Amino acid sequence: MKRLYLSDTVAGEISNWISTRQLKAGDQLPSASEWMARLEVGRSTLREGLKKLEAEGIIEVINGKGIFVSEQKTFQLLETLGLSDAREHLLEMLDVRQALEERAIVLATRRGSESAFAAMAAHLDDYRKARAAKDFLGVSEADAAFHLAIYEACGNSVLVGLIKLMHDDLYVSWDSLEDRLQVFDASFDHHVELLEGMRRRDEPEAVSAFGKLIEATRRTVEAM
Repeated sequence: MKRLYLSDTVAGEISNWISTRQLKAGDQLPSASEWMARLEVGRSTLREGLKKLEAEGIIEVINGKGIFVSEQKTFQLLETLGLSDAREHLLEMLDVRQALEERAIVLATRRGSESAFAAMAAHLDDYRKARAAKDFLGVSEADAAFHLAIYEACGNSVLVGLIKLMHDDLYVSWDSLEDRLQVFDASFDHHVELLEGMRRRDEPEAVSAFGKLIEATRRTVEAM
């Protein structure tokens, strides 16, 4: 049975609110503070619920402007694929992500600047602190920022766009805090190895570390 958490309920309530009012792409939703009052939840819970909807392509959160209905590109992609089982979907997404991101890592190893690697190291430091505090949102954001920095360092805008589509969807599919923490516990050391390999311009080492990272995640998914 799928476990439901408060952030899932938040995501469901907002999604239903959009559907019942037949809102269209570009329509603005109530503010975060209004949703917190309406749903009687805290900022972190609302934030995670919004993040799920944004990763699904249902909404777009624009800093300083508000929450808007998106064009639902990611959502439409999933509907087209017909993937309803979260576990199998995650495994298939991992295969696609591995193929795309591995190439980005090779390019980033060749082209990345020291300032880009320093930014990656700072994200891993944030990752380490959030992990120690069992702050999943903090871990998730630091992990996403780390990988985004790799994508940007690769210097291929088409590849970056494709990877972002896969990467965003990966985060919306986890069922529980326990599942999420297991994934990050299993893969953290491989993130460190990955950065070290890139900094040394050692493509085989970087690719190997990324392969270990993906396999650690895959084992966790298969055990779900």
